[in-house]
Amino acid sequence: ILVNIIFENGINEFNGHELAAWSNEKGIDFQEQWMGPTIEYPLNYSKLKSLENLYSIFADKEFIGVIQQVRIYEDNIHIGRFIINPSKTGMGYGKESLKEFINYCFKNAVIKSISLTVFGYNKSAKALYEKLGFKIVETINKPDLKYIMKKYR
Repeated sequence: ILVNIIFENGINEFNGHELAAWSNEKGIDFQEQWMGPTIEYPLNYSKLKSLENLYSIFADKEFIGVIQQVRIYEDNIHIGRFIINPSKTGMGYGKESLKEFINYCFKNAVIKSISLTVFGYNKSAKALYEKLGFKIVETINKPDLKYIMKKYR
């Protein structure tokens, strides 16, 4: 896939409504899978714009999704809330976006690792993360099976 992936800090209202529509159409379980349990369903623009360090993802100027630097702790960035437009999945956009975001995060010389959390049942996401060099560093069994995965510089 030959596209130019660009990140923009924040999300504008038009793209926020579009993202909420993609997510809400798929239902509460889908939202929890990519957003975690702390943001109540249904999703809307005001919930999205309240998220710090949320980045809009563009492929050749087309809005295709978001990703968030959830927490920065010492030399680690924990990323999450990663979603690509469901009509674009399976086309390489997710892999390309994540690869570029990893490069973006590692431009900060202080950052030595990037971590993320993935549900055990989200096999395609877990496979993508492994392809990009993430390794399981912790397994959590309550209330659902989750893995904390980490990639080092």
